[in-house]
Amino acid sequence: MNSYTTIDFRLDSPETAGEFARKRGRTKLKETGLTRTVVMVGVMVVWASFYPIIKVTVADVDPLALSFLRYFFALIPLTPYALYDLRRKGSRPGFADSVSMGLLGVAGISAFAVFLFYGIKLSTAVNGALLTNTQPVFTAILGPILLAEVFTARRGVGVLIGLGGMALVVTGGDLSRLAGGGSAVLGNVLLLGASFSLSLYSVLIKKYVIRYGIVIPTWISMGVGTIVIAVINLIRHEPSFILAEMNPMSVFLIVYLGVIGTSLTYLLFNRMLLHMDVVAAISYKMLIPVFGLVLSILFLAERPGIPTLVGVGIVLVALGVVQYVPRHARG
Repeated sequence: MNSYTTIDFRLDSPETAGEFARKRGRTKLKETGLTRTVVMVGVMVVWASFYPIIKVTVADVDPLALSFLRYFFALIPLTPYALYDLRRKGSRPGFADSVSMGLLGVAGISAFAVFLFYGIKLSTAVNGALLTNTQPVFTAILGPILLAEVFTARRGVGVLIGLGGMALVVTGGDLSRLAGGGSAVLGNVLLLGASFSLSLYSVLIKKYVIRYGIVIPTWISMGVGTIVIAVINLIRHEPSFILAEMNPMSVFLIVYLGVIGTSLTYLLFNRMLLHMDVVAAISYKMLIPVFGLVLSILFLAERPGIPTLVGVGIVLVALGVVQYVPRHARG
């Protein structure tokens, strides 16, 4: 028989993948349901802070170079833990799994950064804020297909309602702000591509989180993705990697984006994937525009209108619909 390497993103079986993760965390789920909610909400608050921070830092740093620096600083605290895990017996992934995780990094980190960069450049910031947060829609489709997670009409309706609520939050009720012609159409397609690529990453990384823990899959995928972004920046002859030339506040914010906003939050989010369906986990991202609004009120003294507040209420209701577990299904 010829020997060859097969790269397989599919879950091996219900017992070794999703069901194993559920059994592993079942005794804790009843006790830590509130904890999981608090952790996920905290992660979304941090991710929502990206928008005002990026507005400040792009004055000193090219956006795609900023993506490299963000992931570069994220890898610094991850690396010693990953190397420690790799030295443990049974924790070292084989060649096929390593390549698979690397490819996920190309999709969920490199492609996401490139699509987001050129999407916003060709479209608008408003479209970017909405379209890049359509991940719950893509996850609701990909989860049942790739992970055999249960898809219900209730969840589908909840995700679509949430998307409508996010549109109100992002546009302030003026949906004409989503319109755009010419290059904006291509930009919107790229923004949807960014959302899809990150959704694909979030769905497929779960297999490796179950198998190797939260550190190694995050480190390998992020490392490969960061290298690809670095190569793209070099091809573009982008010199913005020199921290000494940047404003000290920009350097501080970039380090925050990497260490807190990426390294810590990715580990926490992937940890929650051990105890949650991917659709349920990703649906929390509907809160990102909401918390972005809250941060704008607190730090920029912005005053939201009634349509925006209605959108916030719709998002919260939609999240409750997606997260709700019928009593008979609680184990």
